[in-house]
Amino acid sequence: MNRYFLYLVLLNMLTNVIIFVPRFLIEYRFDGMLISIVIAIVAGMALMYADTVIYARFPGQGFPEIIKNRLNKPLRTLILITFAVFWFFAGLLTLLGYIDILHRFINPELSKVLLLAVFLLILCFVIQFPTKKVMYLLEIILYINVPFIAFIFIKAVTSDYLSWDSIFEVGNHFYSMPNISAVAVASYIFSGYANIIIFNRLFKVKIKRINFLVIFGVSLLTLFTSVMIPIGMHGIDSVDEYMYPWIIMVDSIRLPYSPIERALFVFLMLYVNISLISVAVHWHVAFELIKGTFSKKNKVKKNRLVLALFFAFSILAVIRIDYMHPEKFSMYWLVARLFFEVLAVLGFFFFLRRRKA
Repeated sequence: MNRYFLYLVLLNMLTNVIIFVPRFLIEYRFDGMLISIVIAIVAGMALMYADTVIYARFPGQGFPEIIKNRLNKPLRTLILITFAVFWFFAGLLTLLGYIDILHRFINPELSKVLLLAVFLLILCFVIQFPTKKVMYLLEIILYINVPFIAFIFIKAVTSDYLSWDSIFEVGNHFYSMPNISAVAVASYIFSGYANIIIFNRLFKVKIKRINFLVIFGVSLLTLFTSVMIPIGMHGIDSVDEYMYPWIIMVDSIRLPYSPIERALFVFLMLYVNISLISVAVHWHVAFELIKGTFSKKNKVKKNRLVLALFFAFSILAVIRIDYMHPEKFSMYWLVARLFFEVLAVLGFFFFLRRRKA
């Protein structure tokens, strides 16, 4: 169904509001941030449209089923494992980012490893669900959380502390040269479309154009508000002093008629659900891609081995995160991800044309 596609894209947009996009884009507020956002919207929409057109030729089939009889087994296995690694890291970076946020702002005394282990138990249970059940869970979480998140956005925009002069000052740098890193970061909010690689199993009809118009409008709103609101609240000069500008900004918002006055705690609890389902979607895709390489023999044992690898590698990553320079690693991964998506879409397109010829 078409609404499922909207859910996948919207989920990625919401998740990256507090983890990746604002933190990195704000660094380029004087160096081509706005023009980079415009380029990212055009590039993201083009990649999204091309990918959906390609998969529309295979209704009800995921990537493993599409290439099953079109490639020999060694090449098929290599491609599926490579794609699975990218999807695993997409989920892992989101998970590690949110673990760090909870550790900093909720309970610095709580062990990151213990917190991660609790989340991993939930995730390893969820990612084994059939694709349709994962989508149902995503739908429920979005319907419950999005209205409250939208309310906090409105409270931020209407806040007396929002400086429109700082926001307008950014507009004076619109014609600065764009930056490839800023384009890569901004375009990441569209990357939810790439999950169609597995969730195409649920799409029986072609995605309608109205969906792309909705995504275009929401992407404009998301990208500009995700950077402009922190700039307006913190000031154009001091906003880059914060690792998580949205978190600090939300902490200045009060809900006087709510049982919890500080909006920060409400905001973080809402994003626990959003972040966990985002990681679950990415890891479900990675899990299904890896399963596409299995033979029918000993499938249960192989599934458990994959889950054990997910669990062990995540624990190792959170133990070593302070030594890995996660900000630089995330930036390098975001740039590599943009080129990977372009190559994946173009490669799949030309492969199908060659097979048809």
